[in-house]
Amino acid sequence: MMDEKDKLILFELLQDCRQPISQIAKAVRLPQQTVSYRIKKLEDSKVIKKYAVNINYPKLGYSRHSLYLDIRGVSAEEVDKYLKQITDIKEISCCYMLHEISQWKLYISVWTKTINKYDDIQTKIISKFKNKIKNYLSFQSVKSYTYFARRLNPKKKPKIDFKGDPENIEIKEIDWKLLDKLRLNSKTPVVKLAHELGLTANSVIKKIDNLKKMGIIERFYPIIDMKKIGFTEYTYISRIDPSYGIELEKFIKYIENDPRFIIVIKAVGYVNLYYAFIVKDRYELSEINEEIHKILGKALLETYKIEVDEMIS
Repeated sequence: MMDEKDKLILFELLQDCRQPISQIAKAVRLPQQTVSYRIKKLEDSKVIKKYAVNINYPKLGYSRHSLYLDIRGVSAEEVDKYLKQITDIKEISCCYMLHEISQWKLYISVWTKTINKYDDIQTKIISKFKNKIKNYLSFQSVKSYTYFARRLNPKKKPKIDFKGDPENIEIKEIDWKLLDKLRLNSKTPVVKLAHELGLTANSVIKKIDNLKKMGIIERFYPIIDMKKIGFTEYTYISRIDPSYGIELEKFIKYIENDPRFIIVIKAVGYVNLYYAFIVKDRYELSEINEEIHKILGKALLETYKIEVDEMIS
C-alpha cells in the first residue's frame, strides 16, 4: 500500500532521480536503507514505469511538433520501427499509442530545426501508413511549462521546466549519444555509461554537469503510473480562438497556481493549447472543468480528450 512517505519519495525522485539516496533520505526523514527498499518496491510494483530525462530541445535550436493520427490496424512495434528508419536520435522524443476512448490513436512528438524538415517527416509517416490513417492533426509548440506532480508534496516548492524560443547551442555528437542513453534510462550508472560510450567516468560526470548548466538537461525523473498512487490523469488538446489572448494568459496563470496541473503548452496550428492535470475524484474533475470553462468561455472552440495506452519510445 502507498503511504505519504512513498509520495514524498516520488516527489524527490521527480525533482532529480539521479540524486544520492542519502539526499532523498534526508529530505523525507527516513533511513537510507528504508528509502532504497521503498524505491525498489515502487519499481517492482510498476508505480515507477521507467526513468526518463527532460531535454530542453529549444536550447539546441529545435521546435516541438505534435502529430496525432487516427490510425487503425497498425501495431506499436511497426510504427516504432519505421520511425527509427526515417529519423535520427535528435528528432523523435517520444511516441505513444493512445487509448480507444481517444479520437486520435497515435501521438508522435517530433523536434526539428526547420518546418521543412518536419513537413518531410510528417509526409513520410502519413504516406507510409496512408491506408490505415483516417485523419491526422498537428501543431507546433510556442512555449511550455512542466510542473510534474506538485501535489505529492504541497509543502515544498517544486522545480518548473520551461521551454520557449529556439536558441542555437551546439553540442558534440558524443553528447547526443549520451543524451540518447539517458533517454532510455536516466538512472543508468556513470560507469556503465562510460563503458558504452568509450569514455572515462569523470568525463561522463563532467558532460552531464555541463549539459545541466547549459539548461539542455532540465531534469532526470521517473515516469509514474498515477492511478497506482490514487490519482487519475486527464489530458486535453484544445482549439482556442486566438483573439481571446487575455483569457488564454489568464488560464496559463491559473495553471501555474493550481498544483493539480502538471503541464501546459501554448501552440500554433489548428489546435493551440495542450494541458494535463491529476485529480483524486470526480468532484475535483468537475471543479477543474468548471473553472476552465469559466476562464476560457467562448474562446474554447473544440477539445479532444487524450489518454495514453502504451508508451512506444
